[in-house]
Parts: sequence; C-alpha cells; structure tokens
Amino acid sequence: MDGDEGLDHAEELVLGPLEDSPLPLWELGWDEAESASWLAELLGPGLISLVARGLVEVRRFDGWPAEWDDGTLVVGDELLRESGRAEVWRDDGGHRVLAAHITRAGIRLL
Repeated sequence: MDGDEGLDHAEELVLGPLEDSPLPLWELGWDEAESASWLAELLGPGLISLVARGLVEVRRFDGWPAEWDDGTLVVGDELLRESGRAEVWRDDGGHRVLAAHITRAGIRLL
C-alpha cells in the first residue's frame, strides 16, 4: 500500500488483508493480538473509517463461508455498534458473521 494515500495505521491494518476479500472480520486480526476486545478497539475505528470513505463494504451473514450478495449491508450506527463488539473479531461460531470486502476504490490503494 502507498502510505501517501492518507490511511492511518488502523485503516492500513484492515485494508491490507482484504486483497483476498471478502473475509470475515476475524481473519483481519492476527495471532499475536492480545484479545478480540483489543482487536475491536484497534481495528474497529479503521474499519468504520474505510467504510465511510467508500473503500470497504461490510455485510452480515448467518454463517461463513457465504455468497457475498446474500449478506445484509451493515453501515452507520449499526456498523459502529457491531464493529466494537469483541465477538465479531473472534471465530467462535456463536454469533452472526460480519465480513468485509474491498471496493474498487479501495483496490487502488493496495
């Protein structure tokens, strides 16, 4: 990614793995992360910012893997609320899945 595009650190951490998107949010984290709560705190704001800038889209699914078009778009206050929950950053199978997909505008930043 080109650091001159104005991405902050959290945005870069979210956008980088999405080259192979769509991906569930738990695949955007890394094994060395302190906890799912820590990921939500660190990556959640980056995800929200990328969505607001039209670089990423987020959808909700009943399970994963799934067809992208079968998901429900998650935006605004709902995305703010959901991306802050540790559960969506963890693959424990006990919740609906939020997945992110890079948009055409986001691809140019990779």
